Amino acid sequence: MDKKEKVKWSRRLTRNLGLKIVSFLLAVTLWLLVVNIDDPVVRWTYLDVPVTIKNAEVITNQGMIYEVLDDTDIIPRVTIYAPRSVGENISKSDIVATADMNTLNSLNTLQVEFSVPKVGNQIGDIRGSTDSVRVSIENKKNVQLVLKTNVTGNAPEGYVVGNVTTDQNLVRVSGPESAVNRVVSAGINIDMSTLSEFTSDITTSVPVRLYDEEGNEVEGSTLTKNPESVMITIEILSTKEVPLRFEVEGEPADGYGLTGAVTSDVQTVWIAGKRAALNAVNEIVIPAEAIDVSGISEDMTAEIDICDYLPENIQMADKSSTMPVNVTVGVERETTVEYTLQAKNVKLLNVPEGLKCELEGLEEEYPVSVTGIRSVMSGLTEENLEAAVDVAEWAREQGIREVVPGRYLVALQFNNPEYTEIDRPVTVSMTVSEVTEEDTEE
Repeated sequence: MDKKEKVKWSRRLTRNLGLKIVSFLLAVTLWLLVVNIDDPVVRWTYLDVPVTIKNAEVITNQGMIYEVLDDTDIIPRVTIYAPRSVGENISKSDIVATADMNTLNSLNTLQVEFSVPKVGNQIGDIRGSTDSVRVSIENKKNVQLVLKTNVTGNAPEGYVVGNVTTDQNLVRVSGPESAVNRVVSAGINIDMSTLSEFTSDITTSVPVRLYDEEGNEVEGSTLTKNPESVMITIEILSTKEVPLRFEVEGEPADGYGLTGAVTSDVQTVWIAGKRAALNAVNEIVIPAEAIDVSGISEDMTAEIDICDYLPENIQMADKSSTMPVNVTVGVERETTVEYTLQAKNVKLLNVPEGLKCELEGLEEEYPVSVTGIRSVMSGLTEENLEAAVDVAEWAREQGIREVVPGRYLVALQFNNPEYTEIDRPVTVSMTVSEVTEEDTEE
């Protein structure tokens, strides 16, 4: 197109420009007027509309319970035909979908009715992609179960979990008979790994869980639990390692004696308790009545449960352990040996101040019979066999508060080893007198 043609077309386009603009505006206005005046019916679509079940007491009053099947109480799509001006003000929450239990038929389905009360009869039509709810009807069943506590994980280092108590120990489970029959136990789970920062008692709320016979958790909206959760208190205890000490009672058979050797396959145990109680325990004593050696003629082994002898408020650090230990008591055949006690080996001990004591009639030698187990007797000789009179101890045994001058008959105390005994006591005469100046000068 040459230059003349371009100018020609330009003039044509701009000719009566004002009139052309006015005409366009009038056309738009006319279209808007037509639309608003006619208010055409438009289709509106809403997704996943919930259905409300009415008159459920028709079933529940008969001791029955219902369950909606396959999420049929959610209508995938609801379509409304309504004037534009009406539809623009309708949201999903304005749609009421109801299924009346009175409409239950032999196929266990309920008819769904739709309405939009907000706009009344201003809509032309309303329909759902489905128009029925399928339900199952069963007998309602109630059971009561004991709550079990399951603790996993560990407390912080140096601590263990003590007693776990709940504010309730029973739970009532209700629901359709088939669902309730699957439930065989109820419990609460405590994972200590989530509470590892606590070194003192813990109180918290824990949900109640239901389990089938294989230990799998049973879940479902048709089951109700009362209570849904319980308050628990978890006791946190300190730990400590202490030795074991064993005592025995009774006498072995005639001709036998204890070796003094009491051994066990466990020498120390870990115990737990509150700090104050734990600090008061430095050993676990197994009392004599637990190990009776009466009449034995050979080494005896007994199984002792340490838990039976723990002090009050103390438990094993591993409270699941019964902590049995094997304790062995040694015995040997006894022998009797005749010794001669030398007078020089008899001593006076603990003479009260201001007094002097003398043993009178002391012979140069005293025959002494010593009976004991062979392993101990082998270390006893006439040279190391000694005896003494402990004046202070003798006075205490006789109930004498103050020793006064006089003549007394006293028994010698021998230094024979443990697990031996002197067959016959040896008594001597002891003269007590006051210390004189001459004695002091000497």
